[in-house]
Amino acid sequence: MLDSESHEMNTHDMKTTPAAQLDRLDAKLEVWKREIPALDVPTEGIVERIQTLARYFDRSMDDTLAEFGLDRRAYWLIGNLRYAGPPYRRSPGQLGEAMHLSSGAMTARLDRLEEAGLIRRLPDPSDRRGALIEPTEAGHAAWERCTGAQAQREALTASALSEDEKEHLHGLLRRLMRAFPPEYETMKKHHPDHED
Repeated sequence: MLDSESHEMNTHDMKTTPAAQLDRLDAKLEVWKREIPALDVPTEGIVERIQTLARYFDRSMDDTLAEFGLDRRAYWLIGNLRYAGPPYRRSPGQLGEAMHLSSGAMTARLDRLEEAGLIRRLPDPSDRRGALIEPTEAGHAAWERCTGAQAQREALTASALSEDEKEHLHGLLRRLMRAFPPEYETMKKHHPDHED
């Protein structure tokens, strides 16, 4: 719990921020400060803003995917293949492990993407019963167009900050991420994209 002196210090920046720069979240935090006097307002503001920005970027990504006729499942799977580097091939088991999918869910996803002409299955030369997955030319092109468009959207948003501010914010967010236990990084994400 915070004492009154530290609480006054925590809310100093909000009090000195010009009214024109305050937003709806600041108004909400003022209410919660009234209801919970010991609340660490700056910390709550940071958490709320990160969560809100995550939702905004998710919505922006959804808009971009819709524009290019992709869904998140296809986008992340092709992206996982691209991350592997040339020749952009991985086994279904490797993809399933990387994307936290069961073998059945991965098979169903691969079937849909193959039917859509975005990936192809190739014989695995090191395993006669196995297969390797690679993007088709259409899969590469769709992923690249979508990624390029989304990068432009994100750059436009980030242009609200100077180059120095972006570097500084990047460093601060890195420090916050490192404050979490290491196991958080490897935990399965609870997201509908990881279900089939």
